[in-house]
Amino acid sequence: MYCTGGIRCEMASAYVRSKGAGFENVFQLYGGIQRYLEQYPDGGFFKGKNFVFDHRISVGSSDTNILGSCLLCGVSFDDYSSRCRCSYCRMLVLVCDGCKVTETVYVCELCQKNGRGIEACPSTDNCKPQEIVPNIEVRVYSHSTVPSHPHGEQGAGFSRNLRILCLHGFRQNASGFKGRTASLAKKLKSIAELIYVDAPHQLPFIYQPSVTEPKSIDTSSGSLQQVPPPENCKPKFAWFIAPDSKGSCETNWKIADGPFDPLQHQEQTEGFDTSLDYLNRVFAEEGPFDGILGFSQGAAMAALICVRELRRKHEINFGFVILCSGFAQLAGVDRGTVNCPSLHIFSSISGKDRQIANQASRDLASLFSNPVIIEHDCGHIIPTRPPYIDEIKCFLQRFL
Repeated sequence: MYCTGGIRCEMASAYVRSKGAGFENVFQLYGGIQRYLEQYPDGGFFKGKNFVFDHRISVGSSDTNILGSCLLCGVSFDDYSSRCRCSYCRMLVLVCDGCKVTETVYVCELCQKNGRGIEACPSTDNCKPQEIVPNIEVRVYSHSTVPSHPHGEQGAGFSRNLRILCLHGFRQNASGFKGRTASLAKKLKSIAELIYVDAPHQLPFIYQPSVTEPKSIDTSSGSLQQVPPPENCKPKFAWFIAPDSKGSCETNWKIADGPFDPLQHQEQTEGFDTSLDYLNRVFAEEGPFDGILGFSQGAAMAALICVRELRRKHEINFGFVILCSGFAQLAGVDRGTVNCPSLHIFSSISGKDRQIANQASRDLASLFSNPVIIEHDCGHIIPTRPPYIDEIKCFLQRFL
């Protein structure tokens, strides 16, 4: 058995050997093909190129022979950097520069063998199948000076850190969450890059004036007039919305009728399918990602993806999740059945988290097999002081 770097086949070979009699002779290539090519620069017994999950995309030997071919014309070609994908299964496909056409539907060899061809597409102007993701703008933010897109140019000695996709909480946005986790990103910069995206559901343009903000009273009616929002007031988003929510179609900010209810996340139960399609696109355009970090409602979203991933319904591939102040929106899932490496960070009973109860986060953690749990006394945040940051680093070291 062999894989790219020796990690996946390490786990797979252990699983095969656990089957007992008849499975004793299981061998693996130490260090994977990556180590093999370092030891045998001419390729040895390995032909072609090795696909890797970072900006390089593929690594070859000194052998210049090209084994791949263009999906459409069959000419020798082995460059995946254009990131063309099958419109059905989202697998990367090889399409040469001469055949690339914007908005073209590609169908990989396997989907063609299973009867899914371009002729099966609905007759629309762009001939796009129904399951293509809706065109929601993907806004990406990152703390790193390294380009967040995985195939950005890097020096030859570049060593890839873990790439972690961060999902913000309810009524937050990517840039705000990036600011709130700046300390975490700084302390993890040697091992991980944090990438942030806005959720797809934009919430109504309302805001809470600060206590010190002057309020204007209409003397004729005695009512509170609208005042301009703070300069840094930006649109807010959500992964789940209320069933009666109509989204935001207004562009003017309004003062909220009353204080925001810290427990309103419990009413947000709709919008998962839109969010899942959106994240499919994020993974396709900005991936790959090694793991997902979710905060509050973002943690609930990440947990649902874990379940869907195990059911093989979507092509969102990642190795672990970090769920912070999370809660479960998982109906019908048995305890200990979500088999994804997970780190759960939440406030203790006396930890002053007034939004997500300790028991709600514990219930979520109980659904995962072998969860790692960090309880803290810092409230509704992700703690970055010792010993908490050391425990987070210890968890991430497993995936380097």
